[in-house]
Amino acid sequence: MTIEEEKNKQVEATNKLLLQMVKNQKENNKNMIRVFIITMCCMTILLVSMVVGFFVYEGQFETELETTTETTITQEVSGEDSTINNVEGNQYNDNATHNQ
Repeated sequence: MTIEEEKNKQVEATNKLLLQMVKNQKENNKNMIRVFIITMCCMTILLVSMVVGFFVYEGQFETELETTTETTITQEVSGEDSTINNVEGNQYNDNATHNQ
């Protein structure tokens, strides 16, 4: 064998290896895409089932509408030394010093 024939055989072997590697990589990419699609479908199904489950769970409770009425209370003071204690201010009617 001559040196050129040896080089040609090495180039052919390298080309075959590269072609086989490209085919394997294409198959691997297809498999990864399949796994990704299957994973996304499973996640979507899980999410939809959680939303439906939440609505079913919340649907078992009855809601009641409450009507609130507002009443106004007036205070009347009778007597000489009677005062109304203001909750926002000094609620004690004495001369004591209060800590603040």
